[in-house]
Order: sequence, then C-alpha cells, then structure tokens
Amino acid sequence: MRHGIRVTIASLLTVWLVALPSAAGAAPEQADYVKYYEVAGSYQGRPESLPEIAIRFLDDADRAGDILALNAGRTQPDGQALTDAGQRLNPGWLLVLPWDAYGDGVRVELLPFAPGNGAAPGGKSAPGQENCVAAASTAPKSDWARQELAPAQAWEKTRGAGVLVGLVDSGVDAGLAQFGDRIAVGVDTTNGTGRGNLDCLGTGTGMAGLITADDPDTGGIAPAAQVLPIRVVTTGPTADAANVATGIEVAVSAGAKVIALGSYADLRSPAVAGAVRVALEHDVVVVAGAVTGTDDGGLPSIPGLLRVAGVGPDRQPAADYTPGAVDVIAPGIDVATLGIGGSGRRAGSGTQYAVAITAGVVALVRAGLPNLDAEQVTNRVRSTANPGSQSNPTDAQGWGMINPRAAVLVSLSEESEAVAPVADDGLSSIRQALIAVIIVVGVAAAGLLAWRVRNDSRFDGDATQQLEQTAGPAQVIDG
Repeated sequence: MRHGIRVTIASLLTVWLVALPSAAGAAPEQADYVKYYEVAGSYQGRPESLPEIAIRFLDDADRAGDILALNAGRTQPDGQALTDAGQRLNPGWLLVLPWDAYGDGVRVELLPFAPGNGAAPGGKSAPGQENCVAAASTAPKSDWARQELAPAQAWEKTRGAGVLVGLVDSGVDAGLAQFGDRIAVGVDTTNGTGRGNLDCLGTGTGMAGLITADDPDTGGIAPAAQVLPIRVVTTGPTADAANVATGIEVAVSAGAKVIALGSYADLRSPAVAGAVRVALEHDVVVVAGAVTGTDDGGLPSIPGLLRVAGVGPDRQPAADYTPGAVDVIAPGIDVATLGIGGSGRRAGSGTQYAVAITAGVVALVRAGLPNLDAEQVTNRVRSTANPGSQSNPTDAQGWGMINPRAAVLVSLSEESEAVAPVADDGLSSIRQALIAVIIVVGVAAAGLLAWRVRNDSRFDGDATQQLEQTAGPAQVIDG
C-alpha cells in the first residue's frame, strides 16, 4: 500500500506555487508544466515587447533578459525563434516566464507547443533533456561556501575516488561537461523503467555539482566520486514517499556507501524512515535535510545518519528547522552550483544543497579512511565540525559547520585501531571500474522494486527481511 495522498495535477500546481521561495535566486522551472504567456497582437495599442512584458509580469524591465534566457532559440508555433531582447514578438508566440511571474495572462499548464526546447544557446545537455526548460541563470553573490570549506585542502589525501554516492532527488543532467563520466545511468522510480540521468527540475543537478563536478567555479567537494542519480520526481513539486523509499533501497542494492536525500525526502514519513534504517543496517551513511517546524523531528540522531541544516554566511538558517533535529550545518544559502541544460553557474539556496555538500565530505572520508564503518564516519564528521562560538552542540546548529580537511586528516583517539588514511593512487581507476561492474545489470531491478511498492505493503514486517527478499546484488546500469 502506497504512503501519502494522491492529488490532482491542479492541486500539485497550487502546492508548487505556494512553496516557491521568496528569497533571491531563481527556482527551477518544470519541464512540462511551466509559467508562460501567449503574445497578443498588441497591448494597450502598442506592439508587445520583452521589456514591456517584464514590467507587466515581473515589475522590472531589466528582467527582460531573464525571459530571453528562457526562450532564446526555442522554436515557436510559426517556426521562428526569439534571438534578442529587441526583437519584435509575433502574435501567438509562447514565452516561458520566470518562476516569480504573476498577473493576468500568466498561465501555469502544459506548454501547448514544445518542439525545440532544450539547452540554452551554446549549452549542452544529455540526450532526452530536449523538453526541459532551464530557468534563467542567476550568479551567486560570492563564493563564500568554497572559501568557508576550502575542500582542496583535503584533496592531497583523497578526492573521493572509488565511492558511489546515491543521490535521491530529481535526477541529474549527465550531459554537462563538468561531470565527465562520473554520473551513472541510474533509475527513475516514478515509473520503474526510466533512467535517472535526466533532470528537468534542476535540484538534483545542482546537488550533483556540489558533490562531484570538476570545475574551478562550481567544483564539487569530492570531484572523483561517482554519483548514482535516482529520480523520485519528474515535473511536480512533491514526491511519493514510496518512490523515495524505493530509491533508497535501489541505492543500497547498487552498492552506494553514501546516500544523499534531497528536499523531496521527509524523515517523518514511516516509509522513508524505514528505508533509511535499512540503509544504516547495511553500513551506508545517509545524509538528509533536518526537518522543519515545531512538530516531531522525525528520525533521532542515530549512528550512520547525518541530519543537516543549511545556513548562510552569517550562520542564518535556510529554513525553520526543528530544534534538536540538527547534527551539523553546511552552506545552504546563495551557493554556487550548476544549472541544467548548459545554463551554467547559478546561485542555489535550500537545505538540499547543504545535504549535497555534506555528502561530498562523507565521500572523502569513506575514500580516505575506507576501514571506518558508517557509525565511525558520522562520528568523525560531527566531532571534526567547526563549532564556531559554541562550546557544545546546540539545538540549532548541532556540532557546527562541517570541515572537509579536518574530517579527512584529523586523528581521533577512538579510532586508534582503524587503519590509517589512504591516498588516492593508481588503484583509483580499478575502484572506478569495480563500481561500474557493480552497477551494470540494468534498470530491471528498480522496475521490480517500484512494481512491488505499488502492489505490496511497505515495511509492514521486518524491513531488513523485505529488502533481502527483493534486492540481491548490484542491479543498476552504469552508463
């Protein structure tokens, strides 16, 4: 029996619009359900123009560039395309609008005519992303996150090679050059047969960039780690808890040593909590966003689980986190990461980005100290965090800001029997090849798991026993 409530497309759109952030930084556009405007023959007696439309729907003529970025080069119903901000707009053209557009004439529905949608001009995207619309790129105010964490100081010891990170979110645009060949094909749990290396919402790609992108401006914390993208949502604002739980199971079955749960995962959900506990029993470190609000904080602080809160440069929280539900903090406001469709460097804000950064640190630890178990890894990340001005863990910030260098290099007395850290060496390629073998058998297993979720009761008995009955050895394709 599936967990959660089935809702109509109309109610999904309503929830999506209400949940959009009001802070600076563009939210990801949807691929099929978008905000758009159909150009009229004239407005108030004058031909329509991008600056005029920007004033009408965005209150700012300068936002014409945002509209241009969303539509440049996309084939319109008359076969023509928009090329510059001063171009005359033909009646009947359908202009995709930024997420914060509002007013009479703004529609939120399936784009009636969508051929030619794809990467931004000069950009690159993976095959299959042609119908995904990239939001206008917004530059971060600073590189404060990279300056704060200085991950390169840990790279002399390890860059995360040989570690597979399961990323449970909106998928990943694997065609971006910054990823190289480190994005596996993955799984789409929403249908059980699709692949995970596509992304129309952008949050998964942004997270993957913070984990493993190899780029001087948007580089990841562990640029040699491999990411297994597990798509639990395609175009809507929410994910079914059963799909998230299935995604966690798939990552465990595929051999992931780290699982990063994006904003679509709710630790308060019994299905998700059950899948997390199964992952922890299999020596997987699970990194999740701290829950928000004043109600139950979901899963408690347990070995192998890291509950992360996102913060800004002044430690201001990215959300109203539940007191006592935070283990560590990480950058989560105005973070530089990657956009989909070749839209380039952009500013990202949200707990999911703090989760991705922390998952990258965990990947470094798992690669540099491979003999540590999940409990020791999470203890190391917590105990090496920068407490700032606090002397003890607090309800709001836990143990403090994660510290990549200390997490990899500091010696802890309680680990005296563990083997010393190892550096990435010539065996890294062998480890990568082994990962490729581990995740080589196809998406069929994910389809089986998703089918089981739709037809059987989830976690009604012993969760571990259910996983053993269905998972088996590694069963996810690496592309």
